[in-house]
Amino acid sequence: MEKSLTKKERLILANQYEILSKLTEDEYEKKQYENIRDAFREGFTWGYSLATDGLSEEVTGQECCFVLDVLDMYSSLYFSREKSKEAKDAINEKEVLFVGFDLNDLQECRYFSFYKFLVEDLGRFNEYKEWMDIGKIEGFNSHGSGPSMEKLLRMIQKEKELKRIRHERHDLYFTKEEIQEILNA
Repeated sequence: MEKSLTKKERLILANQYEILSKLTEDEYEKKQYENIRDAFREGFTWGYSLATDGLSEEVTGQECCFVLDVLDMYSSLYFSREKSKEAKDAINEKEVLFVGFDLNDLQECRYFSFYKFLVEDLGRFNEYKEWMDIGKIEGFNSHGSGPSMEKLLRMIQKEKELKRIRHERHDLYFTKEEIQEILNA
């Protein structure tokens, strides 16, 4: 964050860190806030990064949409399999459960954080939380055991194609063949 700020911006930030230093009871935290406050107050541009060191990189709108597409696709695959005896007999449940994003991959870390935020903080895709609670999936981190990003992109593309067909026939669920097509994309 080493950039030039106006005096007004520095004053606002210094005041915010002053307030934070007064609100905390932790002495270490208090000193950190005071140091950041002083960096803004004195205009030490090198010190501005102290305020942002703990922040994650931004997750773009496109990346958020990708995560939403993945979660929506796997939910559709799971519930479609559950509604069809033929699909249940032919397709292993593990194939239609999303195992998460790999924390060992920098790109997937960004997806992971949004996925976790959606499920834990926003309460979206409650089925994933339920699946974790009952042990169907281990958590948000795939530990590298999930499909590659390229495979997920192909699966999403195929799922969107087949979703149009599914809607044309006024069906809520994919057929066994459609599930297999998506999984094999």
